[in-house]
Amino acid sequence: MENSKIRARVLKGDEVRFISHLDFLNTMNRALRRANIPIAYSQGYNPTPNISFATALAVGLTSDSEYIDFEMEEKMEVQDFKEGLNKALPKGIEVLEAEQLVAKSKSLASLVSQSSYFARLELTEEIKIDKLREEVANFLSQQEIVIRRKRRRKKDRVFDIKPMISKLEVIGVQENLATISMLVQTGSSGNLRPEEVIDALADYSEFIQPAKLVNIHRSGLYIEREGEILTPIEAVKR
Repeated sequence: MENSKIRARVLKGDEVRFISHLDFLNTMNRALRRANIPIAYSQGYNPTPNISFATALAVGLTSDSEYIDFEMEEKMEVQDFKEGLNKALPKGIEVLEAEQLVAKSKSLASLVSQSSYFARLELTEEIKIDKLREEVANFLSQQEIVIRRKRRRKKDRVFDIKPMISKLEVIGVQENLATISMLVQTGSSGNLRPEEVIDALADYSEFIQPAKLVNIHRSGLYIEREGEILTPIEAVKR
């Protein structure tokens, strides 16, 4: 008999924004044990719960769109899974929605291709929203947007991120703070970090502070299918 799967959308809030992806994974594993969720385990000398994330979230970011697939030893009602796991999870981590999944579904990591973010930026001075929108439009109109990505024990990677930015918009300005939204490439075909977009924008514009002063929230992960852009939960329902 094949194991069943549940796909969940999970919140990672302010209370846990500074824990690493590994700590987030370990916290989830402990909650599964406390809640007596019939999770399936890997084979071998050191069995681990069969759960898989779409993509890791960087330390310091919050999210209401962390997608996780849970492989179960036996079928469990989605509502029971959600309620039981939420009771065992610490403050700041919560299952927001969940759906049953076909057991042989492809991995989340191989399906997800885009992610969306909101970022709150510090400005070097107070400017009107129209002026900042003009700056962003000019930034995006460049022939290429080249960045340097530092890598441990490897040569720095220099590449053009312009094709990886699907959307970059200013949605609000208040005094010396601005809120922007972006949709960028994510997944096995290439991964653009929101901090890299903001740093590139800060290098271009005299009005933007660098990303180290930014609050960033992941608001979505998306799968492209036959011309549609779907969330991983929507993809289950289609």
